[in-house]
Amino acid sequence: MPGPIWCVLSYRLPREPTRLRLAVWRRLKRLGAVVLHDAVWLLPADGATREAFEWLAEEIEQQGGTAFIWEGPSLDSSQAQTIVRRFRADADVRYATIANSALELCRVAARVRRVSDAQLQQIRRRLVGLERALRLERRCDYFRAQGRAGAERALREALADLDERIAITARPASSVNRSGRQRAVGH
Repeated sequence: MPGPIWCVLSYRLPREPTRLRLAVWRRLKRLGAVVLHDAVWLLPADGATREAFEWLAEEIEQQGGTAFIWEGPSLDSSQAQTIVRRFRADADVRYATIANSALELCRVAARVRRVSDAQLQQIRRRLVGLERALRLERRCDYFRAQGRAGAERALREALADLDERIAITARPASSVNRSGRQRAVGH
């Protein structure tokens, strides 16, 4: 079975200003590209990745650099497997960062004895931001890294826990006993 076809970007930028190098590096990381060697980056070839590299190459050239794009397969299947493992490992690191951030926000909400509604809403906004980061990460997880499921679960559980805390703080104090459970009110 043939391996993936790769879209390859090789570029060179002027040494100064260094912000250009940093901007290109960040853009490549956002795309989920993997560095093969120095300024040679790979993405699985498809219309979207090809277009992304073409736009980036144009920007590099506008900044006084040079950029070349080409496509091709790995000639060795073990090399292709190694590259796929690198894509997955990079994605797993990004998924772990999202999961750890969600868990930390959940811990922050649990640690504080008297959390205000405003604080809980702020934490919720940050969790919603992590949801967006997860959606963006899924777009550049080209080889279905295993860390995806854990990040989705951690984020889902953190949101559910926080929504429960928000619901408890929204209840009138008379309907919540000291353990945080709702008391039966009525007949």
